[in-house]
Amino acid sequence: MNVIKKLTAIAAAFVLLSAAGCNSEKTPETTTLPEQQSTAAASEVQTTQAETELATTVSSTTELVTEEATSELTTEAPETTTEKITTTKAPETTKAPETTKAPETTKVPDKPTTTNAPSTTKKQVVAPTSKSEIVKLYNSATAQAASSKPGYVKATKTTLTSLEMGMLSKIDAVRDTIGDFLGEGESSSTVKKGKFDGKALVKSTLKESDVTGATCKLSSDKKYYIVTITVKNETNPLKSNSALGRFTKDYKDVDEIREGLSEVGASVGTITIKTSGVTINAKISVENNRFVSLSHNIKMNATLNNVKYSFAKVNKATAALETSVDYTNFKY
Repeated sequence: MNVIKKLTAIAAAFVLLSAAGCNSEKTPETTTLPEQQSTAAASEVQTTQAETELATTVSSTTELVTEEATSELTTEAPETTTEKITTTKAPETTKAPETTKAPETTKVPDKPTTTNAPSTTKKQVVAPTSKSEIVKLYNSATAQAASSKPGYVKATKTTLTSLEMGMLSKIDAVRDTIGDFLGEGESSSTVKKGKFDGKALVKSTLKESDVTGATCKLSSDKKYYIVTITVKNETNPLKSNSALGRFTKDYKDVDEIREGLSEVGASVGTITIKTSGVTINAKISVENNRFVSLSHNIKMNATLNNVKYSFAKVNKATAALETSVDYTNFKY
């Protein structure tokens, strides 16, 4: 506002100067006396001085206005500086803590999730160790065979390791007959896939109490269970109700021996059969609980009293026999 007022004053001064100039130009040309000339000269001198003083005043005023305007412009510079400071805002543009965020990018705690180490540990195969677990594993494998009806090859062999019956043991016909009663001989058969035979391969119902020992270990490649089960020794084990009869039918029990002797016209007073060693060996797939191979080994001692056969009579006959049963070439 001060600048405007000063500019107005300067304009007014210029108007006065213009008016004075116009008045001096319009002075009539008259013939004056020397005194009048002196008076006019004096008037011109005064007019000139007035113009000079007015010009000086205008110049000073102009300089003053210029200086004040300049000072006002310079005083506004802090506002410009303030704007520069506002536009830079270095703390907001850098924001180093937000851009780095090292804990979020590294995510070290999340590494266990990507490696899944706990899951790998859970999938580790462990062989059963207790008798009950091993018996359950074997029974489960036989149940799998009963439901899947795999094909396989079965080979059975029963050997009379000893036979004592006096002079009659030297008679081949008598020896062969006694051997037949006890199941001596060997055979092989192939069971086709889908034709499961419950007598050829029994669906086991073994109990923990039937077993005196059991071991299970993994094969070197961790793909198979290697199972060994020792069955307790029994006297006169029947196929219908015994530890031996709960997992195999590949032996002659007392009832079958007596029936066989009767069919050929022979008789027997008493029969005593005792198992002296029964084992099961199996190789079972870890992945699907299927048999890869299976074998039974049965050792027995038999005592027959008062055997009468045709022309011969034996007061006491004893025999030791061993039966092996092997299952191979399983095809599920």
